[in-house]
Amino acid sequence: MSQLASTTHFAPRIIHGAGSISNLKAACEAIQATSLFVMISERGKKSLAKTFEHLAANGISLHYFTAFQSEPTTGHLQDALVSFERSKDDGILAIGGGTALDLGKALSVLAANKGLTLRDIPQQGPLNKIPLIAMPTTAGTGSEVTKVTVITETKQKRKLNPGHPSLIPDVVVLDPELTLSMSPKITAETGLDALAHAIEAYVSTRATPISDVFALEAIRAIGGSIRTAYREPQNLQARDDMLRGSMFAGLAFSNSSTNLAHATARPLGTRFSLPHGLSVALMHPYVIAFGKEAAHERYTAIADALGAKSVLYFIEELNALFELKEEARKRLDLDELIRSIPLLVEDALSGNGIETNRKIPTRQDITDIYKNLVTDLMGE
Repeated sequence: MSQLASTTHFAPRIIHGAGSISNLKAACEAIQATSLFVMISERGKKSLAKTFEHLAANGISLHYFTAFQSEPTTGHLQDALVSFERSKDDGILAIGGGTALDLGKALSVLAANKGLTLRDIPQQGPLNKIPLIAMPTTAGTGSEVTKVTVITETKQKRKLNPGHPSLIPDVVVLDPELTLSMSPKITAETGLDALAHAIEAYVSTRATPISDVFALEAIRAIGGSIRTAYREPQNLQARDDMLRGSMFAGLAFSNSSTNLAHATARPLGTRFSLPHGLSVALMHPYVIAFGKEAAHERYTAIADALGAKSVLYFIEELNALFELKEEARKRLDLDELIRSIPLLVEDALSGNGIETNRKIPTRQDITDIYKNLVTDLMGE
């Protein structure tokens, strides 16, 4: 049977390579920005001071927004909207991990469409936006090229992940040198998140021949380099492989979808304040075990791309190498986790990623997946 028609969305311009941060002035010219609202952490602001001095010397005025931390929330977003309105800037530069990038993307659309909310975005036609440059400093979310932004509702503690082509940044700058300072822990967690993006995009029921190409390239790049990046933080080739892999994974799932691993990880991370990458990495093996027979041919192709006999074993081996269950035990109250399983199941069912699984889970299936996690955390 021929492939059904599909639409593939890309970032309009991607600048890639070691030292490509030097192209920021050209990126500003590409979006016709003379004044930038820079979304960056305080630490990032200090480390890139010379870059910002160079932009200022070339006539680009800068206003900084650093009032965010950890996972992005609607509270952070509201503060950014107020600050941006005051700044009168004509462009946005988001530099950092997924938090800065997702906030920048949401700000880009909401600042240009007064009265629009995050929940409204997916139902809209073409939207105006503030021109946006995205520069990732971690290799994990792929947010720099996706049409999705993930923001946690502050009061409800539930992640919203609206999707719309207008959320895609206008210019992406991929400089692997910016990722050299990533700790082994962050390297592992964000890398496994990116690998899950690619694997889930490939086994999704919305996968297309085009998204498959991106997914398999991401799987090869990340699977082949994640151990080296973890053990040799200054290995620029491994860092470049991870950054490109994360970007390709972003293109894959943005044009396909993530599935049950992300559906179950989102509530776990939100309710227990776990880093997103850790949550996804913890849930992924149980989801693979649940759906591997329904997607046998797809998982066989993934194993080939990884150079492994089993995708499940490959992921479990990485989780063990990176000691993720040990990290989870430090952060989780297991008794509270057991009591929270019904709430986690409800949250998982209410989000996306259920219907795109090759094997549609029941409420009991998702309950069992969480219980299997608890059993392993308690039993080892």
